[in-house]
Amino acid sequence: MSMKIRTLSLFTGGGGLDLGFSAAGFSIDLAIELDPYSCKTLEINENKKDFYNKTKVLNKDIKKVTTKEIKKEIGLENNSDKIDLIIGGPPCQAFSVFGKRCGLDDPRGNLIWDYLRIVKELKPAVFIFENVAGLKTIHNGELYIKLIEELSCDGLYTVSDHNYEVANYGIPQFRNRIFFIGVKDGRRIPPMIQTHGEDGSLFELSPYVTVGKVLRNLPEPGNQSNLHNHKGRLHSNRIIDRYKNLKYGERDSKTRINKLNPNRPSYTIIVGSDKGGGKGHVHPYTPREVTPRESARLQTFPDWWEFYGNGRHVIRQVGNAVPPLFAGLLAAHVKKHVFHEKQIPSYDDLINTLGLDFLK
Repeated sequence: MSMKIRTLSLFTGGGGLDLGFSAAGFSIDLAIELDPYSCKTLEINENKKDFYNKTKVLNKDIKKVTTKEIKKEIGLENNSDKIDLIIGGPPCQAFSVFGKRCGLDDPRGNLIWDYLRIVKELKPAVFIFENVAGLKTIHNGELYIKLIEELSCDGLYTVSDHNYEVANYGIPQFRNRIFFIGVKDGRRIPPMIQTHGEDGSLFELSPYVTVGKVLRNLPEPGNQSNLHNHKGRLHSNRIIDRYKNLKYGERDSKTRINKLNPNRPSYTIIVGSDKGGGKGHVHPYTPREVTPRESARLQTFPDWWEFYGNGRHVIRQVGNAVPPLFAGLLAAHVKKHVFHEKQIPSYDDLINTLGLDFLK
């Protein structure tokens, strides 16, 4: 029988990590998130599926959350039970290659130390820290070296870090992220083995999952669609004409977004700046930007997962997330190498559990 792995989620956002880990059998006891729209998203999806039905959501600034409060919220204050796993990715804009790369000079960058504070005080068996790959190079690599040292918590944890291009694992999007995994018992966690790649690869890899596969059979956005968050931006005729003339992979000079190639994974879904929401990329067949729901599919969020808020709020939740399917694969990897479970879900198992019919 699979053990109950009690998990605390920090900086939860729209729920990508939580959804994937839940689908892989983890118990997300508490999710802490500052953004009220993201919290509402987590709440309205509660109990829609058997595997995601026990999470408690705390809408609060992480800087004001104490570990005493966390224990009280999940009923640990009066017994010897412990949190087994902490997952989360502090806001990454301070380290992103798309941003100004201010690092620890950016207030968002300093939230790293609040993640560390909670890890050091709760001392879970394992933690997973996700961020953009640019974190490794900012400040000439000094931040990365300092972070590895701090994550070890004075030698309590052995920290493995791996860069993953999620398209190499069957996700229909190019998205490069780094994952730090800290384990108490001194073991280093091996990287996941790549499963997908270019057609005709010398290795025995499955072909990339493409934009065309994911977006097929979707109705055009509008009032007739019953899909959540499938309402697009209104474009002027001038923009429509520009989008019509774009070739696959070409960037529009004004909106600075690319036309998706139906035979390739998507470009990275981005969130925009703090002053405004991000845009979807240009649809491969229709001269318009993809809708938030189409972006969510490219992130492997199932269609039943409803995002709360208007288009700007939704695309920020989608763009900030770890793709749930990739999160599930990582969770299965952790189950095997940290918690020694023999029966772990496969790629196809996770597709079925999450309800990602558009990937079949």
